[in-house]
Amino acid sequence: MRRAVPAVIATLIGLGALASFKSTPGVPGKSASALHLKGSSAAGAAPPPGTTTTAPPAPGSTPATGGTSPATGTTPTTRAGAVRTVDGDPFDNRYGTVQVRVALRGTQITGITAVQMPFDRQRSAEISQQAEPLLQQEALQAQSAQIDIIGGASYTSQSYAQSLQSALDKAGR
Repeated sequence: MRRAVPAVIATLIGLGALASFKSTPGVPGKSASALHLKGSSAAGAAPPPGTTTTAPPAPGSTPATGGTSPATGTTPTTRAGAVRTVDGDPFDNRYGTVQVRVALRGTQITGITAVQMPFDRQRSAEISQQAEPLLQQEALQAQSAQIDIIGGASYTSQSYAQSLQSALDKAGR
């Protein structure tokens, strides 16, 4: 009984410290790679009304206009090997809308820019800021929309992959 009381107190202190832990968004370190979960699914969720927002545009990109229905299309190529960009369809999830723009040289994906990511709530913004670079890296390495789901951002990951696949479909790839 004498050892049980200090053990319970130490456990409660540890749980309290764990509950009050706050991570800071920024450059993902080693712990971010542990967020990958293969085969997770988040299908069938309908977004609540009013949760769609537009993410700040990436440097060097053109921001989408018109809220959740931006113009989609392709940049025509005039010569073989020219870089063309294709906007994927926007996909809603329960936390917001995700849309990507893909840069292609021939059939090779050379870049992916998030046109829209969930940023309407502080937590959604934090998740988007951490997940977007990881999703981009996954897609560039895979050269397809067959990417791993990011743990803690499963809805965003699924919408990102769907938008990426729609862009690749539009590009004829």
